[in-house]
This record gives sequence, C-alpha cells and structure tokens, in this order.
Amino acid sequence: MSKVDIVIPVYNAYDFTLNCIESVLKYTDLNTHTLLLINDKSPDEKISPMLRRYKEENQDKNIVLLENEENLGFVATCNKGMRYSNYDVILLNSDTEVTKNWVEKLQRGAYSNEYIATVTPLTNNGTNCSVPNFGEDNELPSSMTLEEYAQLIERISANKYPELTTGNGFCMYIKRTVIDEVGMFDEVTFGKGYGEENDFCYRALDHGFIHVLCDDTFVYHKGTQSFTKENLSNTKAELTEKQMEKLRQKHPTYTQKTDEFMANNPLRDIQENVRINTALYNKKRILYLIHDWGDKVVASGTSLHLKDIIDKNNVENIASFVLAPEKFDHSRFRLFLYTDDFAKEIASFRVDLHLYGPIIYTNQDYVKMLESIFDAFVFDVLHVHHFIFQTFDVIGFAKKNNIYSIITLHDLYMICPSVNMAYEGLFCEYNPRKNCGKCLKDRFGINSDMIGTWQRVCYHLLKRFDKIIVPSEDTKKHYKKVYNDLEMEVVEHGVKVIPVTHKEEKTKTTFDIAFVGAMNEHKGSNVLKQLIKENEDPNLKIHLFGITDNPELEKDQNNYKNHGLYKEGELPQLLVDNQIDLVCIFSLCPETYSYTLTETYMTKVPVLAFEIGAVGDRIKKDKVGWVITVNLPATQILEEIGKIREDKEGYESIKKNYELYQFKTTEEMQEYYMNLYDSIFDKDKKNDISDLFEIYEYRYQNHIYELKDEMKELNGKYQEQLATVAIIRDSTSWKVTKPLRKLVEISRRGRGNNA
Repeated sequence: MSKVDIVIPVYNAYDFTLNCIESVLKYTDLNTHTLLLINDKSPDEKISPMLRRYKEENQDKNIVLLENEENLGFVATCNKGMRYSNYDVILLNSDTEVTKNWVEKLQRGAYSNEYIATVTPLTNNGTNCSVPNFGEDNELPSSMTLEEYAQLIERISANKYPELTTGNGFCMYIKRTVIDEVGMFDEVTFGKGYGEENDFCYRALDHGFIHVLCDDTFVYHKGTQSFTKENLSNTKAELTEKQMEKLRQKHPTYTQKTDEFMANNPLRDIQENVRINTALYNKKRILYLIHDWGDKVVASGTSLHLKDIIDKNNVENIASFVLAPEKFDHSRFRLFLYTDDFAKEIASFRVDLHLYGPIIYTNQDYVKMLESIFDAFVFDVLHVHHFIFQTFDVIGFAKKNNIYSIITLHDLYMICPSVNMAYEGLFCEYNPRKNCGKCLKDRFGINSDMIGTWQRVCYHLLKRFDKIIVPSEDTKKHYKKVYNDLEMEVVEHGVKVIPVTHKEEKTKTTFDIAFVGAMNEHKGSNVLKQLIKENEDPNLKIHLFGITDNPELEKDQNNYKNHGLYKEGELPQLLVDNQIDLVCIFSLCPETYSYTLTETYMTKVPVLAFEIGAVGDRIKKDKVGWVITVNLPATQILEEIGKIREDKEGYESIKKNYELYQFKTTEEMQEYYMNLYDSIFDKDKKNDISDLFEIYEYRYQNHIYELKDEMKELNGKYQEQLATVAIIRDSTSWKVTKPLRKLVEISRRGRGNNA
C-alpha cells in the first residue's frame, strides 16, 4: 500500500481536534503514512501545546507539525499541506473521527479506476455523502458505537463506488497526479472556505476525472465546529450562500448538475441499506409468510393473530419480516420489515404463480424472489401462517440454511385447497353427495380428482417443519384424520379483552338475535336468509353485524336489520348497545378458532351454534350457550330459539357461567411465542461453532477472511475444524450486499419513482 499524507488543518475546537487525532492514531498506520497537523494560528492557547504533545509522545510515528505564523484561512492552509506533501493526500477536518481501515479502504477505492480523482467516505453529516438521511445532519444510532456502525456499513456495502458530481471536504482522498494536473484549491476566490472542494472537483471534471463515494467506509463528522470560524463578520449561512454564488458563476453547468444530484438522490439504495441494517442490528430475525397483509388494514383473523405477535416482537429485540401477496393483486408480493423503530415495506416483486396451472407447489420466479430475500438477510426462524397464494418452496430454503421452521395451520388448506372443505355450502364430511372431482372442477377448473396427490404433497411438506401449531383441538382432530402421525401443538389465540359499557336497558318486548362477522354461504348466509323468511314472530328481531355477499341480506326487512360493516374492536359494544339477547353462529364448515365468538364472550351474551368445529367445542366446554345439529332446517332452528327464550331460568344460568370464564389474553399468547422463539435462539446459540471462535471479514481486494490471533490458541480438534471453514455466520450476524440493492431497486420500481 503506497504512502498517503493525512492533512488536518486545525483552528480552535480543542475537544473535537483531540478526538480526531486520537482516532487517527488508533486506526492509521503512521509508520507507512504521515499525519500532517497544521495549526492556523488558533487563538485558543491550548491548541498548540496539545499538538506538540502528540508529536513528542509519538516520535516512533510519522507526525509532522506545522505552525502558521499568521492566520491563513482554511483554503490556504489546505494548500500548504498539499504543497508540503509529495504523495496522495487525505484532507481531513479536525471535527471528524475516523474508523478502522479507513485509509486502506479509501485508497482501494481511489485506485479501483485510474480516472478517479477524489474519494469521499460515507458520513453522518456530509450533504451528498450522508446516511441514512440524505443531505441531513444525522445522529449516530443509539444502539451501537461509532466503530460498530462503521463495521456494519463495511459489512453491508456493495462496494460499487458510485460516482459523485463533487467530493466532500470533510474527508477527501486526492490523488497526487490530479493535484499536479489540476492544481491546488483556489484560495483567491474561496479563501474563507466553503465551496473550495467543489471548485477543485469541477476543475477535475474538466480534465476528464471522476469523483466517487467510498460506500464501505464511514467517518464521523461533527460539522461546523472548527475551521472557517475566522470569518466572524458573517454567519455560516451568509458565507455559504456567498461562496455558492461564486461557484454558480464559475461553474454554471456543474452546479446545476449537483443541484439535480441532490434533488434526485441516486444514492437512496445505499441510504436504505444502512437504514434497514441499522434497524436490524443485534436483533433476531423471523420471516413470516401469510396470505393477507397490508400497511393499515388487517382484515382476516390470521392477520390479526400475526399482528399481535409482531407487536410483541417489536419490544423483544426481534426483527419481523412479513412476505405476503398484495390483497387485490396476487401476482405482486410485498416484503415488510418491523422492528421497535422501523415499520415499512422494503421490497416488492412481480411473480405470476398461476401462469400455467391453478394448483402450484413450486414456481421458478417465486424461487428467484426467495433467493433474493434469503441472500439479503440471514433469518433465525421461518414461521408460515398460510401458504395460500404462495408456493411450498420456502421450506427448502429453511432447511438449506438451517433455519428453524414453524407452521401454524389456521384452517384446513393443507387438507384441501378449497380451504373450508365446503361442498354445496356444507362441510363435505357431512355431505353424502360429496364429489371431490366435481368440486375441484367447479372451484379451480381442474379436470382431475387430485386430492390424493395434494394430501401426499402436503404431508411431506408438513413433515419437514420443525413444529406444527394449530389453534384448537378440533383443528388438530381434522388433521389427525388425514395425517395421523404428525405431531401438533394446540395453541389457542389470545385476544385483547374489550371493555363494554352496559347502559340501563330499555324495556322491550322483542327477543333480539344477532349474526356476526362475514356472512357468506359457508358461514351461514343461506341459514340467515331462511330464518328471516320463516320467522313469523313479530317479537323475534334478527340483526346482522358484518358484511355479506348475499344481496337479499343487504337491505333491511320486517324484523331484520343489517347494521353493516364494523371496525375492529367495535362488535362487543354494538351487541350491548342493541340489546342483543342471543348470538347465532351457524357456520356450515368447522371454524378453527373464531374471533367473533370470543368477542361475543366479552358481552356475556349467550350463543347458539351448530355443533361443529372449534365454535361448537368451545361453547360446550365453556357452557355459555347451546349447540344444535349441523344444517338443521330453519323452522327447527326457530323452535330451538323459542325454547331458549321461554326457558328464562336456563338462560340466566348460561349467562352466569360467563363469570367463571377466563379469557386467554393477547399477553399470554405473546408470552408463549416469545418463550418459543427464545428457546430456538438459545438452542442456535449453544450449537453455533462461533461460540468457540470468531471470524472477521475484511473487504480487501481478494476478500480475505482473517482470523483473530486468539484462534491460534485453540486446541487441535478446533484447528482442524477451522481449516474447513470459509466463513461462518452466527445467529447474530448478517451479510447484505448486492441482493439487498436488487430488493430496493425492485421496491422502488414497484412504488414509482418517488419511492
């Protein structure tokens, strides 16, 4: 590595200058390179002794101290340093702090192309070189030290050395050949500072050179602390504008291009990369797959359940990734990231799963999407909440990368692609006319009865998961009928208990029953329609709280009122305010949990339901209602409702049973998952060979992986293991390089040019 002279002009700012010099001494080979300190006659009397002390205490290092006899100003002092040197120089502000391998990385960038004139590192405060927020003064992340932040930026860098319109003078590597050809800074025009490095860079552009960003190097810059304070008659803003006007007059084309650069921000990929990986720092990472997700609206019970888990993750030092198809465009997949201080979509993809067939187990474009995601991020856990609208390919990635895999079976999709197993509106196990071939043809246009194939594929898929979770015993029962040797754990969903206000009830003569939730055919819309038709009792009033796909149920009728869509959390109070006496849940297919049933429990209103699924099981177990035979005719259902209404003692007894009921809260459910995830993380940590040693990656020309000196002390068997290791990534590390750039690029294209 060739010699470089590091020029630090010093004017006051004692503490910042001290920190700057300390960082240079710590992270620079001053036996090879030279530190050139130039005191521009600082009024602060502590400056000169401090600089002399550093030179005297480090006589084994190449340190040169120059003292200006009069104040020359920043630009002339920089020129003095460049004239003193015969080598490449790094101009370094005294309010900066450098980091490990900074000189080597800047020099490597400078000589990656013979036409490069200057190289500028990333910083927190450097306009066009600022991260994570472009053109802003950024604070350092509170979660890490400066050196840890610099190591993170090095690790995730794509090493692209993107081109800049101009370098930045807080820390700028300049080749000697360029200085010799272009000349020094223009101290006549820019003597008071601000704009001199832009002018120099624009002149270099005139000579055909380019300027690049060293995107794997970070140098901290406090900003506006030191040098150009000699101009006491002007504020910084006034001086800056004055100098910029000189630039615009001298280089109108280049300044316009710089303005366009700042407006368009072509470095957003780098900034987003830093932003994302800062959010991920020291966090365990879980990838969730689900069929229904969005930025603001979470509609399905499955999505509500996952939302509750992620809310807890955010305070448990876990980064949650969610991969889901777009709600109304299943060919667009979106990847979201949630941490305690980060929540946004980070990528989107176009994947046409059903290009050739309606039933898919694998898809090449989907696999490419997964390759991008798994190359970009190292995950600790895969937790699938639904495979509908997705392929089965992800389990192969989990196995290949030794990622612990969990699947929660929220419905019967892994038994039948129809999801609800409804035939002619009735659960097919109860329908003697069941015809799988006809059902598949009607639903999917499939001309073959492939249920046997589907179940064989799903069985082998489920066998590959490390853990299978179901939300109810009834769900487990249905799966055990088909896959009797699969191990499953029943984990009931938790809920946020919604308090209700019981106002003084008005005297009424009606008995009010309510249907709740989305009312389609398999949820009982035809049953509701028949009840309305058959009801001749003027004192029996029927309500619907929710949406329906049946036009006949959208309009109010005699003794029937459609209250329409309600928001999350509103149902309990709506039932109380409307003095509902009985809630009817007549799903014709087995529910695996039913959030609406749980919300009904919060009102202490008794429930009448078909004896099927988790709803029937829960009502019988909790003794808070009655169950009747599935698909009972409407006339008989009305008779059962009449019996309930007449049996006032039995009705009150059912209501009293609510006093014994204990809700499983969201917090209890969250605690289960946190314990589950923690046990996985702890297991990974114990089994990780990185507990025995560490491998540090340095991005030198040949990407050499170096080992700590302590590793030489390891005994023979570990030495032998080390010989077979190229790189080890433990459960707390990640490596995001080119693939994340692709993710961000795809994301930006999917959301428009302003993303």
